Amino acid sequence: MNKVKVPLFLVVCLMAGWSPCIAANMANPAVPLPPARISVGASYHLGGYSLTNLEIPSLFNRIHGRVEYCPLRYLSIGIDGGTMKIDVDRFRHNGDSVPIFHGDYGYSGGGHLKVSTPSFFQNQFTVIAIGQATLFNSENTDVKAGYKGKDASGVIGIQYHIPGFGYITAGPLVYVIQGENKSFDGKTRYYSNADNIRGWCSIDYFPKVADVSNNKPYISFEFSISPSATFSRQVPFQAFSASISIGSITKRLYGTESEVEWNP
Repeated sequence: MNKVKVPLFLVVCLMAGWSPCIAANMANPAVPLPPARISVGASYHLGGYSLTNLEIPSLFNRIHGRVEYCPLRYLSIGIDGGTMKIDVDRFRHNGDSVPIFHGDYGYSGGGHLKVSTPSFFQNQFTVIAIGQATLFNSENTDVKAGYKGKDASGVIGIQYHIPGFGYITAGPLVYVIQGENKSFDGKTRYYSNADNIRGWCSIDYFPKVADVSNNKPYISFEFSISPSATFSRQVPFQAFSASISIGSITKRLYGTESEVEWNP
């Protein structure tokens, strides 16, 4: 398993260049919803992770539909569901050679929680915290091998409002994977990720559309990256993830409409 260290600035440049076509797996969009509104969207996530103390390179591909609801000001909850596939590089364990694993798409589902503070500094800044957790499974039925488990992440960040565009949010992210691998040889092994802390950034863009409704469409990009990002010939990048999400936020569904319409 050949590894080559990649300069951090190069990885960031590549991420910026690929962000429209690849896809951190938080609660897109990162912006807090106003009360009594629902966000409905779909997201694609691509994550490179190093598994176990052996730092085995892996790629997680995840496609989710997501719904988020804001019952109270500064707090919203959501559910995520869809499909996921996992690819893992070859490795050696206790003298055994375990070949490359290419999984099929299996289930993936969970939920997320988002809280925020009131805005400050002329309503341009907000502190937000997001937590999410999912269960997942990816199998290769031809050889009766698979990876299943759960992952969870949490981030706290500063969010900046750009009127007429949207929001940019950045902060530290903690990400944990725990699961079970059934290998080609029939053996069961437990695994987790080796790199848990990363930098995280989210960009929520709200395009201007004709005023045919009060719904707010959005496009959200996210990425996370660690200074220990590496490159493998079999599994391109580890210690990074990125996502793209599109969707819409409804108008206020009940209660008294504010005299000032929410304008991201």
